Amino acid sequence: MGLNGFNLFFNPVVMATIMEAGLASSGSMICDPEWIGLKVNLFAFDFDGTCTQKDTTSLLYKATEKYRSSTQAEMKAIDEQWNELGKRYWTGHLEVVAKSLSVHADPDISTFDEKGLRSFLQEVHKFDLKITKEVEMSEILKGISKEAIKEVAQEVKLNPGCLNVLNHINLPLHLISVNWCQDLIHANLGHLRHLKIFANSFPVEGELSSGIIEKKLRSAFDKEIIFQDLVGSRCLDSSDGISVFVGDSIGDILALLKADVGIVIGKSHTLRKVAKSFGIKLLPLQEIKKMTRNGCHEQAIPIQKGVLFEAPSWNEIGFTLFGTRYTPNKF
Repeated sequence: MGLNGFNLFFNPVVMATIMEAGLASSGSMICDPEWIGLKVNLFAFDFDGTCTQKDTTSLLYKATEKYRSSTQAEMKAIDEQWNELGKRYWTGHLEVVAKSLSVHADPDISTFDEKGLRSFLQEVHKFDLKITKEVEMSEILKGISKEAIKEVAQEVKLNPGCLNVLNHINLPLHLISVNWCQDLIHANLGHLRHLKIFANSFPVEGELSSGIIEKKLRSAFDKEIIFQDLVGSRCLDSSDGISVFVGDSIGDILALLKADVGIVIGKSHTLRKVAKSFGIKLLPLQEIKKMTRNGCHEQAIPIQKGVLFEAPSWNEIGFTLFGTRYTPNKF
């Protein structure tokens, strides 16, 4: 389908789900007064900033043998080295985003510009690779042990409701992250049933990391490919239901757009600026209920390409996906 075909279209998988759930009706059907949720058959999500309250990359250097055996003064010097690398990344990232938007974005955009978005993300990806190389050359991540990763993982704080929602999902859970350390993710979420982690890792020299990152998943494009493969596998199984992806940043945006329901969580100003610049609409997640229940629709609900949904919290995601079956908590 060409870009011109990415306007309003009918998604048969989504509509089959809606009909089965009783959310779209013929004249002889009666609307359920309570929201009963959506039938999901593919669920994928990001880690840093999506499940976690903060990016966890800043914990990794603290798991090196050098840092753990240092004096207070030596630790302070390593902290300052990491902070300088972080400052260079963030300053450069904002500059690349601003410059690339000025080149690839149309200020008068009114429809989804996928070509422009991809060109923009390619520029961001080039910059990310450059900074990653600088981190590797600094050797600040050399000498990480798995035991130390387990210890620093205890500092990770998850967003309220994240684990609760994930535990409600009786499906394989696909975590797709550009995080550099799969072991860190596993230390926090490895107890979840049916969890499959797609992330990067550290090659080891003996029992310690070499400081080089084994880059299996580096960009928004890699996330999109993995998620698209998962969608393809689902279709081969001929199972009905919808695909959901939950993310928080521009690194998630292509996977979010590939999902039947792409859910943005968090308050990233950059993501919202990029979405606006390329004609991506962000609707409150509550709109899902209005789209599927308002007046007992007699016709199929049109799903528009280039539309994502915003959720203020994981509990909001839980209520939307599971309706009255969802029991919220604050943890």
